[in-house]
Amino acid sequence: MEGDYLFSNVGRTNILMYSLVDRLWRNAKKAAGISRRITTHWLRHFFASAGLSKGVPVTDMAEWLGHRDPRITHQTYAHVMPDAPERLRSLMDAVFTMQTELNLPLEFEAVVEAA
Repeated sequence: MEGDYLFSNVGRTNILMYSLVDRLWRNAKKAAGISRRITTHWLRHFFASAGLSKGVPVTDMAEWLGHRDPRITHQTYAHVMPDAPERLRSLMDAVFTMQTELNLPLEFEAVVEAA
């Protein structure tokens, strides 16, 4: 989505000039007093790992990372999601025992009715 980038240009769109992103990141680290060697590549992996380990859908993360195919994202980061099957089982148990309410978009209901 326009304007939702960590580093954006004056038009609030993605910066594709990696040297500029690197310079902005180095300046931001210096201003924050961070001396640890944290590269923009490390930051990208941290972002993906943190999000996926807490349940962000692989398809969303793939889009944000610019992967054409979510399988690339899954193959790269599957190791940070070892508890995904158990999280799904817990969710389904909670839905079917009515401990949690499941609100699906209207589009889902239309697909189910058409099936």
